[in-house]
Amino acid sequence: MNNRKMIAGLIGAGRAALLGVSVWGVCACAMGMPQGYVPEIDVHAANYTDDYIHEYHLETIDGGNLHAGGSRIKPFSKGGTGGTECCAALPGVGQRIRIAWKTGDYNDLPSAWSTHVATTIVKGETSDDPDTDNYLIVRFFSHEQVEAEYIAQSIKFGSSRSPRADQLFTGQRVMRHPGE
Repeated sequence: MNNRKMIAGLIGAGRAALLGVSVWGVCACAMGMPQGYVPEIDVHAANYTDDYIHEYHLETIDGGNLHAGGSRIKPFSKGGTGGTECCAALPGVGQRIRIAWKTGDYNDLPSAWSTHVATTIVKGETSDDPDTDNYLIVRFFSHEQVEAEYIAQSIKFGSSRSPRADQLFTGQRVMRHPGE
């Protein structure tokens, strides 16, 4: 066997091994994800209250940690947005989730924070189109009301922003109310 054939054979074997690892990784991920969940979702928060939200996280309906959330969500009067988290598998549209969050003044120590928990049904829409970015917006309203909505946003050049996306994310302070 000449050197070219031997190198080609090794490269082919390497590609096959890499493909096998890649397929196994995708299958393992999909197999470990509960039915009805949406994979690799970014989570954003919109705060329509006067509270500073130090942190929040998403939970299953029975309190299991979904490993998604964010921190340092400014009050509405200061912009109403904050940190985001990337890439968690989350319950799909129509499923219930719990949202737990902690509020307090900006400089408060954690011992002074108030803890809140609310349950909501996830609404919105997602897409399997590779030219679409799916993300979840968690909205905080007064009286411990929360919403969770999936947004399917086209990422094609020249596409317009989803009308369901909160204007807070573009720097405009436009008040939104539950159910809008």
